[in-house]
Amino acid sequence: MALHFLVFGNHPRLSLAEFLAFKPKAKIVSQTPNTCIVEMNDWQADVLMSQLGGVIKLGDVILESKGLDLKVADIAKLASSKQEITGLEFGWTSFGGNGKERKVFEKYPLHIKRALKDLGWKVRWVSGEGGQPLSPAAVAKCHLTEQPNADFCLMLDKGKTFLGRTTNVQDADAWSLRDYGRPCRDDINGMLPPKLARMMVNLAQTPDGGTLLDPFCGSGTILMEAALATSRTKIIGSDIDERQTDDTSGNLEWLLNKNILSQDDETRFKVFTSDVKEVGHYLSPKSIDAVVTEGWLGPALRGRESLGEIQKNASQITQLWKDALAALKPLMKKDGRIVAIFPSYKVGSQIIATDSDIDFASLGFALEDLPANLRQMDMYYERTGQHLRRNVRILAVTSNE
Repeated sequence: MALHFLVFGNHPRLSLAEFLAFKPKAKIVSQTPNTCIVEMNDWQADVLMSQLGGVIKLGDVILESKGLDLKVADIAKLASSKQEITGLEFGWTSFGGNGKERKVFEKYPLHIKRALKDLGWKVRWVSGEGGQPLSPAAVAKCHLTEQPNADFCLMLDKGKTFLGRTTNVQDADAWSLRDYGRPCRDDINGMLPPKLARMMVNLAQTPDGGTLLDPFCGSGTILMEAALATSRTKIIGSDIDERQTDDTSGNLEWLLNKNILSQDDETRFKVFTSDVKEVGHYLSPKSIDAVVTEGWLGPALRGRESLGEIQKNASQITQLWKDALAALKPLMKKDGRIVAIFPSYKVGSQIIATDSDIDFASLGFALEDLPANLRQMDMYYERTGQHLRRNVRILAVTSNE
């Protein structure tokens, strides 16, 4: 089987978990902190790129070596295979390895450029700003996925060297449109990033034709991404605040009006206003396959809160989740799962968690097992400078008596 690679965004462990949930039979051949190389039969690059929120680039492995012996001539030969064309642009990004290993390949882009010029090609090397990895937007802007152009990704792992050629990059404009271009936004209370919402939807793996519920739907980010990530799933949203459910309905209607979704998708949605403790009044027992949600994160943080204030907020959120899980349990099908965000707060050197005092077992749930190289505690999303961390937890139903 051929080898392929994926480059992850800012939260690689969460992104890897998303990929493995979507493609559980994929065999991981090699990993760096931000990439993985996989061997799989059903590699569909276009499908993967459109589906996954945490993957920013992917492509094919074109060369590999057990050591650091990657020949410039071989790379130039592959890059210049389109003999009828005599000009190309290429990008080069290195991942993994130690300082000594990375130094071996530091000048490879210049050597490749020189080798191609010696073959009679007009060549331009496209580099990232300030030595940073070449972004998906830059790859798209320079058409580096269109041959003979190339975006090369070098991956170094435990003495092995892999060279990949990017075939697909994340559509930054499409993600930005659904984030900043939608008509209903709540900048005051904050919103779940669409990419994180998509990762959570993929982690839930709602069966085809099943039902997904977000009982804290806010302005509808999870419902929007669920609609785009699935084709037949019934999508239900509720929130205690009628303004929020109105925003959700407005954003879903916007997806339909923009033809981002087809008009037929409208029949998949159900949105209503309800306290999470009362949601069972609107839904049938054992009717939900997956709950994907971000509950209340507490008041907006200024960074000057005392330990006592943070502990009070955390206690309120913990109780909210105990009530929510008790209310959601009767609605869950036998093999159902919940993918939810439990926030934690940074106060000096302390981390105040909101899920540490929840007895999931007594509520009929258990933290779901993950692949051996991932742990639930590694599943989080945070941004530099923020005082809050979004911990993603996957809960499996243990009984539905």
